[in-house]
Amino acid sequence: MLLREHRFKFIAGTTHIFTIEEIVKGMAVWPHKFRLRLPASSNSEAKTFYGATCYEVAEKAAESMAGNLGQPGMHRPTLQQQGPPDSPPQDLQVQAAD
Repeated sequence: MLLREHRFKFIAGTTHIFTIEEIVKGMAVWPHKFRLRLPASSNSEAKTFYGATCYEVAEKAAESMAGNLGQPGMHRPTLQQQGPPDSPPQDLQVQAAD
């Protein structure tokens, strides 16, 4: 199986780096093309997020982490895609569901 990685920086109190895996070639038993695995922490259990796009997965993970960090007033966490130096970073605004 061949995977491509996409990285996003998520800032909520501290900086977190999400590494999202994309299936490029081969077979996998994933419900969607993109996956992000977050390890367990003192605040939450280990979680795996799947989505049709890397942005969708990053949004799901950011919303989950914002909730686990006890920041309910935080309605717009910011994700920034970390790409090669020659490509400008893309900001992704995530709005938590009310």
